[in-house]
Amino acid sequence: MRRAHRPTWHRTAWLVAGLVLIAIVLGIYHQGLSPLHQVRDQAISIAEKKAKVQSVSAFYWDRQRESYLTVAGTTTKKQKVYVLIRQKNGRVTVLSQRAGITRQTAISQATASYSPKKILTVGLSKRGKKFVWDVGYRTKSGKLGYVTYDFKSGDELFAVANL
Repeated sequence: MRRAHRPTWHRTAWLVAGLVLIAIVLGIYHQGLSPLHQVRDQAISIAEKKAKVQSVSAFYWDRQRESYLTVAGTTTKKQKVYVLIRQKNGRVTVLSQRAGITRQTAISQATASYSPKKILTVGLSKRGKKFVWDVGYRTKSGKLGYVTYDFKSGDELFAVANL
């Protein structure tokens, strides 16, 4: 007995519909990230002009209290620096990376002290006259936590747990 032949246009229509759906989802995702990419590109441009940053190794956006953009990179004189840009007024501060603890050290200290399930955010910013690393995390029970470390000494300055 011969099997009935189904029209192939059904398969083609489903394939085209699936591809269109994937394209729409990717387009929405790209549009959602567009502001982040614009802010990052502007911060890198400022770092290149003001601090003579030649190569960028990282970008951080700390939005805890006052929003700070930080570009980590190497200057034309081969110095490793952090360029902090206060988003509100564009004020630029250049810090030597050797002057304080690294991002990874701040994460390690938060992990050792609070045993988080996941680190959510890490950013360099300024509190008063001090530069600080802000680390946001999720605990194993699903609650949020936040800890601030002094950039120069690595001392814990502030912590909030179980939010």
